[in-house]
Amino acid sequence: MHKIEVYQPKYYKKFQCTGSQCRDNCCHTWGIGLDKVTYDKYMSLDEETRTEFVEKISVLNEEPLNARMKLDEDGNCGFLDKRGMCTIHKRFGHEYLSYTCRTYPRKLNYVAGDAEAFLGLSCEVVARLILLEQDIMRFEKATLEVDDQRVFENTLKAEKYTQAPNANDIFWKLRTASIVTVQSRRHRLWVRMLILGMFIKQASELLSEGKYDEIIEYAGKQPERLEKGFYDSLNEQLPGKDDLRIEFLNGLLSSMDRKQNKIFSGILARSRGALGISPDGDIPENFSEDFQRYYETYFGDNEYIIENYVVSHIFSGGFPFNYKYEDSIMKNYKELLVKYNLVKLMLVGISRHQMKFDKRRVVECVSSFSRAYDHHLGGALLMK
Repeated sequence: MHKIEVYQPKYYKKFQCTGSQCRDNCCHTWGIGLDKVTYDKYMSLDEETRTEFVEKISVLNEEPLNARMKLDEDGNCGFLDKRGMCTIHKRFGHEYLSYTCRTYPRKLNYVAGDAEAFLGLSCEVVARLILLEQDIMRFEKATLEVDDQRVFENTLKAEKYTQAPNANDIFWKLRTASIVTVQSRRHRLWVRMLILGMFIKQASELLSEGKYDEIIEYAGKQPERLEKGFYDSLNEQLPGKDDLRIEFLNGLLSSMDRKQNKIFSGILARSRGALGISPDGDIPENFSEDFQRYYETYFGDNEYIIENYVVSHIFSGGFPFNYKYEDSIMKNYKELLVKYNLVKLMLVGISRHQMKFDKRRVVECVSSFSRAYDHHLGGALLMK
């Protein structure tokens, strides 16, 4: 183990795994990857134990190694005992767990010159920690003890977006201003998302024109613009609700549903049914009005939940830059906007199905969505 300096959300240090008590735990129906270092440890054990391990591991490719833990007929990892406890950990200790099993849902990114730690929302415990905090999400510097084998999940190099000599400074200014914008609660959340779009559009134009010093100045003044009510007139100019683009969103959810995640599929079916969307994707004529009414009923006083989801994406995804797509910060904003609307659509639907605002269902919905979208390349469907 060794120590590194990281920037992390304050919720990070509160996480505690609930193990076998977790209803949708990561040892059940998940694709559990096995790294080469751990695989080689298994292959160095005595012949009887090695034979046992080989029977419970699928090697998809030898070089480079691509291996997974086999799941039994109930979808459980083959190394779990009858109580749902890990037999590898019990017999050999923590150091014999795979890299995935040792670290999930803890994640580490290298972002424009700094290390950042966060937790994956696909874990229900994490989703509860993040989503149900009514105060704005805050961040801190910390010293983190990490595995010697620990590698960064993603590395973001700001210079891939711009050749500016101050590329890192531009990134930090833009991301800080983006988070401040989303957390500016003087506006409804959908208005904040539009303000964020206006901010990113202007920044994108300055980037393309090579006006690097102006970007720094522009981003630096965003908190002041928000505080002094620069955007307040939008509330009078806008129609009072955001445009869901429901046909597009429903089509994207259908594509994600084909990933065969039973919990996600069940939530999606109940959510659609409650909103009047047929299994064939037919949308009711009065959908927009009904949706707006349901949203106000169930989330009018609970927008902090969806706000926390958006801020989590901004922090973990390297927004407004991106670990995967390096050609346009506007494209990255559009991905964020779509994810925001997908989550909102499902949350309103599941709340309507329950006929109440149910925090447990909210957590379950967001974690299953994150698992379906982020873990199974849902983003690739959007960015094509």
